[in-house]
Amino acid sequence: MKNETAAAIAQGITKRRELLRKLTHDQRKKLLEELFIDFFANQHLTLQKWAALTGQTAQVDTGYIAQFVASIVLQEPGQGFRGKGDDLTDGSEVKSAANISGVDRPRWNHNLGSLADDAVQIENGREERWKKYLSSPYLFYVLVDRPFTASGKSGDVPIRIRAWCVDGQEDESWRSLIIKFVESRNGRTYNFQLHPPVGHDDDLVVNTLGNLDFRDVLVFDARLSVRPDGQHELEWHKELPVEVLGIRGRTVAMEYERQPNRATRLTETSDIVANVAMVPQLFASVFAEKEVDAVEEALKADMGLTFDQE
Repeated sequence: MKNETAAAIAQGITKRRELLRKLTHDQRKKLLEELFIDFFANQHLTLQKWAALTGQTAQVDTGYIAQFVASIVLQEPGQGFRGKGDDLTDGSEVKSAANISGVDRPRWNHNLGSLADDAVQIENGREERWKKYLSSPYLFYVLVDRPFTASGKSGDVPIRIRAWCVDGQEDESWRSLIIKFVESRNGRTYNFQLHPPVGHDDDLVVNTLGNLDFRDVLVFDARLSVRPDGQHELEWHKELPVEVLGIRGRTVAMEYERQPNRATRLTETSDIVANVAMVPQLFASVFAEKEVDAVEEALKADMGLTFDQE
């Protein structure tokens, strides 16, 4: 990296850290609300539109979004590198998972390095990856999902954004589980996965080596109702605390137990697969009126759909 580039990055970090740390509690809360609407309302609706045409997922990629959230909550900037460097400039790690339009089971992935990776790191005089995790000041976990309803249909169920913060130096249960995984590695095993409580109202995080109850490290729980008319409502089920760093809560270690009821609860089909029947209406500018009618009639015949239904 050129000296002038490194100097510019360092100056940017200093300025952003000053700005972030001057934010009041109300300002941070307002910024989070705007961020949630930008990405989980407006962007989600835009993705659904294009997913209806292409058949691709409308899932919002939360990786970098989670880092935005972490910087606002912890008042610590990032370095601006894509996929390189620390997530936050103080060495904290940020993990994200989401299931608002998908069928796969999301995970919080931790690349702790394989045994071969360890050997290479040591040979080159560098710290093993798993040791870097254990030296992290904080681990900030973000999950975007929907609360589960008894009917299994999402309907007007809001998008839920939750975040947990683990003190990487003082949380013995979390550290012990990391070490347990490291000691269990063989071959090319490197990825330590934690399964977040998707669709569940608890804070139980699952791994076959042991579970962790994140209840006491929950930072906030926000619910965002997304409406096609552009009017959105956000409700805080647990508000952002005035002080986050210096978190006193700790995770609680629990034995792993295979529980069928812990399977990921998915959203309604209309959330997972965008409605192809809406394509003519969503892209009316592309189709001539008679083509729209023809497409609609074909879709009705093929799928048994009616377009006067809401």
